[in-house]
Amino acid sequence: MKWRYWHYRFSIQTKILALVLSVGFVSIVLMAAFTSHYYTVSAKKDFYLLAEDSTARINHQLDRYFNQMAQSTYASIAGPLPTNPLLGVNPESGLLQNWLKAGDRFSRSEESLVEGILTRYIALNDSNILGIVLRSLDDRLAYSQDSNLPRDHSAPWISGPLSDRLQVVPYYFDRESTTATTYPFITLVIPVYDPNTVKIVGNLNIALSISEISSILGQARLGKTGYFFIVDDVGRMLYHPDVQLIGESLENTVLREIRLSGEDDDVKLEGKPILASSNHSDVTGWDIVAYVPMNEMATGLQVARNSTLMIMTGMIVVSLLVIPRIVGLVVRPILRLRNLMKRVENGELSVHAEAFPGKDEIQQLSSSFNRMTAKLKELIHNVRDLEMKEAHLQLRQRDALIQALQNQINPHLLYNTLEIIKSIAYLEKVPMIENMATNLASVYRYTSKMPGSEVPLRDELRNLRHYLEIVDIRFAPKFQSTVTVDEAFMDCRIIKLSIQPIAENCVKYAVEPKNGNAVIRIRAFEEQGDLVIEIADNGNGFPEDVLKRIHDRCRAVEEPSGRFAAEESIGIINVHARMVLNYGAPYGVSIRSSPGRGSVVALRFPKRTSETS
Repeated sequence: MKWRYWHYRFSIQTKILALVLSVGFVSIVLMAAFTSHYYTVSAKKDFYLLAEDSTARINHQLDRYFNQMAQSTYASIAGPLPTNPLLGVNPESGLLQNWLKAGDRFSRSEESLVEGILTRYIALNDSNILGIVLRSLDDRLAYSQDSNLPRDHSAPWISGPLSDRLQVVPYYFDRESTTATTYPFITLVIPVYDPNTVKIVGNLNIALSISEISSILGQARLGKTGYFFIVDDVGRMLYHPDVQLIGESLENTVLREIRLSGEDDDVKLEGKPILASSNHSDVTGWDIVAYVPMNEMATGLQVARNSTLMIMTGMIVVSLLVIPRIVGLVVRPILRLRNLMKRVENGELSVHAEAFPGKDEIQQLSSSFNRMTAKLKELIHNVRDLEMKEAHLQLRQRDALIQALQNQINPHLLYNTLEIIKSIAYLEKVPMIENMATNLASVYRYTSKMPGSEVPLRDELRNLRHYLEIVDIRFAPKFQSTVTVDEAFMDCRIIKLSIQPIAENCVKYAVEPKNGNAVIRIRAFEEQGDLVIEIADNGNGFPEDVLKRIHDRCRAVEEPSGRFAAEESIGIINVHARMVLNYGAPYGVSIRSSPGRGSVVALRFPKRTSETS
């Protein structure tokens, strides 16, 4: 059995059950796929909206914090303020400005006053300040008192250039150090301008602990395990809940797949989908990144999956319990029809299927089955009749063959006699008799040969011309004959000895009564895809009773049990019978006759050029 017919191995009940389960399963899978897709898209959209808002708020809060911290220093770094003479001169007024301009000429006590100003600022403003460093144009440094700030070239106020704008510079800890600065801090670089010339005279560097950042970011949560982290302008981790990642380049961490392009992103971390969104600060140059596992944002997705699984399980159980019963109701009539067909197969044609009117296909099939059995009975009777008719036809063909064989017995005596006559005519110099004997021998030789029932039209016309030459010798010079046939028809197959007997009939009933003063014309043409050959004469025509008798005999020949016998018009009946036996009733001989004007005998053949066409 071919692979494409494999489903025929199973019963209809099994196939319907499998089809219903398959359709249900595919439907649920598609529903689950679409639900999962749209839940995921919705969860992503919700996350990105929330994350963008949260990161933007955090950035705004940090920017405001740094701007407020910078503004709180303006009073300290301003120039000398107007004083009340009654209160006396304040020795610290404008001291920071003076140190920045000419601090190299300050005494140690004056430098202590500068350091004290910086220390008091720390005590009065923010506990998150680790220390303050004042830097002049000539890179002189003044530190606040009691600070453990680094004083090597790694410090931003030593390694970096002076800045003419507010900057936030991170400083990353050394994990091998045991000092207070082993923890990272950020430096707020505030430019200091001369109030008189409005030119920069130095920078005030405030070292801030990241505890304020930690408190801001630590309070913001996304899901159960989601969080925020900060990446500085060179791609290093400035803040992360995991302190081991602080100071590391983002590219060297497990979070390296996250892009900081400002676009929403979804990546895989250890095979799990992660949602990430970042927001860039123009003040600090940092990126605030929101990070959360996908499953924490799409909690409804798991609920949908569990619901789909429950629906699928319930559908399978219900299908296994209910569908077999429903399918049984549908299949039972089909099984009854199958059993009835087996009885018909065994020859019992009297069976009858119960059928009810309606649009039910099974009932319609039962009605068709009943019509089929009735038609089978009719066909069996018709086949029997056809077999009898076929046997009759074969007997007729056998009779015709026997008759043809009998006509072929011992033709050599006739041939030899004609050759002797031809030789004597030649010796006696009688060319007319010589030609007549030659043509007569050719006609009989053609007649006795039996290569098949059909011959090319060319051969049939050649034999006809031999016969017409004999007639012409007999009735010369009064008799005339013409053969007009296109070369295109010469290879068409026709029944052997179909034209000459008709022409001989014309000679007998048209030429002889007029003592040879007559004309026979033969022409061929195509009509409705058939080849038609007409033999016309200008004799006296057929009497009406003879013409009627010929038509009756032709119709009788067309009947399955028709027979024909020798009579005056044996040529026409014989030709018609052989044509009907070979081609069927639409083909054969037809006659048109006008009393006193002549007759036209038409032979209609199927137009073909080979026996297998």
